[in-house]
Amino acid sequence: MSESSRHETAQPPPAPPVESWRTTARQAEGGVGLSVEATFHYDPDDPWAVRIIFGPPLGRGVAWTFSRELLRSGVRVLSGEGDVRLWPLRCGGREGCVRMRLDSAGAVAVVDVDRAGLRSWLGETYVAVPGGSEAARIDWAAEASHLFARR
Repeated sequence: MSESSRHETAQPPPAPPVESWRTTARQAEGGVGLSVEATFHYDPDDPWAVRIIFGPPLGRGVAWTFSRELLRSGVRVLSGEGDVRLWPLRCGGREGCVRMRLDSAGAVAVVDVDRAGLRSWLGETYVAVPGGSEAARIDWAAEASHLFARR
C-alpha cells in the first residue's frame, strides 16, 4: 500500500436528497396568532444544520440556521439557550406543536409549528444521514483548506 493511499479516506455514498418541508407556523407573540409560512431545508452535505426560512417562498424571508439535533431535542423537551429555544407544547394538532423562540439583536419572534409534521420531516433527515454518521460526510481537507486560505 502506498503512503498516499493509506491517508485517503473513503467518502460515504451520496445521501438521498431530503425534500423541504413547507408548513404554516403561527406567530405566538402577544396573542395575535398570525400565520407565517415556514420552509425547513436539510442538505446532507451540511449534515448538522437545518435551515428554516420564515416568509413567502419567492419573497424575502427571514432565514435561521441551527442544529438538527437541537430540533430533534426540542420536539421532546425544552432545548436550546441564548438566541434559540424550543419546547413541545399542547396546542392544535394531534401531537401538539413545538414552540420556537428566536431572538436576534433584541428582536424576538415566537412561533408554533406542528409537532407531528416536524417529527416526520426530521425522521427523513435521519434516514438520509443517520445520527452519528455526520462527520463522515464532511471533506475535512477541503474545510481546512478553506479555513486557512489567504484572501
